[in-house]
Amino acid sequence: MSSHRRVFRSVVSSCAVVTAISVLVAGCSSGSDDDAGASSATTAGCVTESPSRAAGAAPVPISPATVTLVDAGEGERRVASPAPDTSSAQAVTLVTTSEVASPGSADAQTVETPLTARFSCDEKSELELDLGTVTSPDSSLNEQLPAMAGTKAGLTTGPGLAPVALRLAPPEQAGEEARLAVEQSLVTALNTSIALPTEPIAVGARWRTERVISAAATVTQTIDARLSAWDGNRLTIQFSAEETPVNSVFAIPGGSDTLTISRFSSEGGGTVEVDLTRGLPVGGELRYTGARELVGADLARPLVQKTGLSVTWR
Repeated sequence: MSSHRRVFRSVVSSCAVVTAISVLVAGCSSGSDDDAGASSATTAGCVTESPSRAAGAAPVPISPATVTLVDAGEGERRVASPAPDTSSAQAVTLVTTSEVASPGSADAQTVETPLTARFSCDEKSELELDLGTVTSPDSSLNEQLPAMAGTKAGLTTGPGLAPVALRLAPPEQAGEEARLAVEQSLVTALNTSIALPTEPIAVGARWRTERVISAAATVTQTIDARLSAWDGNRLTIQFSAEETPVNSVFAIPGGSDTLTISRFSSEGGGTVEVDLTRGLPVGGELRYTGARELVGADLARPLVQKTGLSVTWR
């Protein structure tokens, strides 16, 4: 059924099938490397200007998150205040996989993106990103992704290292499918990130992050996080999450048609490592699974889909 792929694409682009929940989860590089495979306008640890804005980067919406501290933890409490390192760049690789499966049909899209991240020398809430050679196991998509190498991007963060705004300036030679795949991957990671509390906390602290993600299905995402370790500038956070639809409307992309959500589930969790001196996570992994039943004009023929999402930084 052709609608299967259209529904899959909408879910991936909206980040809302499993809609996700990550935490910008992951990488294992705290990043002092300037040779992460990503091009950069400078070899310095910070930038004095904004290469992404100079390249005409277009803004991409990121859903705002609210953080509620549930338990401050036991022992000495400190504020997990960002302390940006402007002496060296961060090198990480983001890998996202989105999956949608229906009876007789299955789709999956994996995108692997090397990133070099540098803070602004003057505005520590501003992060500039250079993309390296993006790849995918999908041979058709993989042929188009090399054109995305050298893409300039930027990220504005708020309190608790919460992502506030993304900007992206793909090269002119990049095709629409490659642009969309990379944008979806970045937005998925950001829209599922875990912001830190701004109150003093200690190991064992628990907090809840909530955001509403508007996409093909508008969902409320709830993440329950726990600080399991704090070593120097590095925090290890364990979390679980779920999503619930705000209403029963599922919008089919490319037109005004909609389906009705009759059943929906999406839950998962994982672990993320955050370095307060870096703008992106430095370790972690998450996996979400779910399912939904969509009903159209023929109530006797619902569309049942299983969904999956994984986000990793390495």
